[in-house]
Amino acid sequence: MPPSVAVKPDFDSEIGRYVRAHQPDDSAGLSGFTLVQTGTDALAARLAMIDRAERSLDLQYYIYRGDVTGGLIAERLLSAADRGVRVRLLLDDIGSGLRDFDVATLNHHPNIEVRLFNPVTLRGRVLKYFSKIGEFGRINYRMHNKLMVVDSQMFITGGRNIGDEYFSLSAMDFQDIDILGMGRITRDVMRSFDDYWNANESVPVESLFRRPGKDASVKLRTQLEALRERHNGSAYLQAVAESPFNRALHDDRIAWHWGTAQWLSDPPTKADPQHATNQVPILARKLVGHARDSEKELLLMSAYFIPGSRGEVFLIDMVEHGVDVQVLTNSLATTDVLAVHSGYASYRKPLLEGGVRIWELQRQSTQQERTSTFLGESQASLHAKAFVFDREKVFVGSVNLDPRSIVLNTEAGVLVHQPELAQALAGLFRHWTSDEFAFELKLDANDQLRWESAGQSWDREPHASRFRRTAAWFLGWLPIEGQL
Repeated sequence: MPPSVAVKPDFDSEIGRYVRAHQPDDSAGLSGFTLVQTGTDALAARLAMIDRAERSLDLQYYIYRGDVTGGLIAERLLSAADRGVRVRLLLDDIGSGLRDFDVATLNHHPNIEVRLFNPVTLRGRVLKYFSKIGEFGRINYRMHNKLMVVDSQMFITGGRNIGDEYFSLSAMDFQDIDILGMGRITRDVMRSFDDYWNANESVPVESLFRRPGKDASVKLRTQLEALRERHNGSAYLQAVAESPFNRALHDDRIAWHWGTAQWLSDPPTKADPQHATNQVPILARKLVGHARDSEKELLLMSAYFIPGSRGEVFLIDMVEHGVDVQVLTNSLATTDVLAVHSGYASYRKPLLEGGVRIWELQRQSTQQERTSTFLGESQASLHAKAFVFDREKVFVGSVNLDPRSIVLNTEAGVLVHQPELAQALAGLFRHWTSDEFAFELKLDANDQLRWESAGQSWDREPHASRFRRTAAWFLGWLPIEGQL
């Protein structure tokens, strides 16, 4: 199959005119960025990008669920394709939650092409499990990237996949960060997408699935329309329509921060067991270099945090050289992967002894911005992957500070040299580590862990059930850290 490449930017399109109108004078080598924090803003931004597309939409995701928000985005993608927009959708085969029927039906549209990254050989709900066992050595390497690009001129990336829990419409309310970018950096973003799209690991779905029947498209569109109609007028969709992002977009008040930027990514061949770059932590090494350059402060937000012995030594060494190292991650009560917490737990005491400050997210908060107001009380869980270096530059992307992200998965994100953006992200870190949101870990006089918040103190994992504590203890004995 011949290679497919990004469309040439049309600077007279709606997106092109928007970029030119907001680009400062003498800034041809710079890129503009704005942070997207809340779930409703994040969905509003993606829908706005899709609705304004005129030439192309390129999406790359680890998870794409067939739920409410996944259906809303799929319907908009079909509408964009109907008006002539070329849509390329690259999904990780293990992570994606879409049915093969839906994937094949989307791919059947003449303007939509879907590829699956590192797919299992056997298809079907039951047969996939046999493939996962028999092909473990190959399929253990996954594409964890999250990216959407419109008209080759504007993109959004960060920690969010496509699914209700990433957009504040689930009992599990992920706290996450996206960054919306435009300008010079978009060329490198599109080059990275093309590399993944044309990689041997990205397989066209027509070579995996049977061609859908002639009524498949009508059936899928009917399902998507019915889903949208069920939620029309809901408090959630009203909140998305009236979100701060949409209001700022309508009033032309989005604050763009312009600076130099680099797109950092692993190559797709990191997932190829036969390639020289397999398990080579290319992106992680670049981030370590930027962390090492920090002289005063290093702020780390990582949903999954397992530094390993080398990472532990590195962070403590940073402290010894005068850098204030601070980490925000999940508590046992908020993590969605107990095994990860078990892998992380043993590093807390030596890091605290070495001067690293650690916060863990609380399960619930009375703050409305913290929990989903659309399903009643929800459980918060940190899903962000963002770092601030000396409040001068930031990284926002898909990479967690754990062995799976560093060694096994492919990852990507953007590094921006921009003090105002760094201050904004540092402010969010301060907000999320305040007493209303997080516990700070301390060591008492007997060198035992304590969790402190708002004048209260706990001597064991706060707000975690006995089952979670027992399960985490048991998992901690298993030799699985390298897979986490």
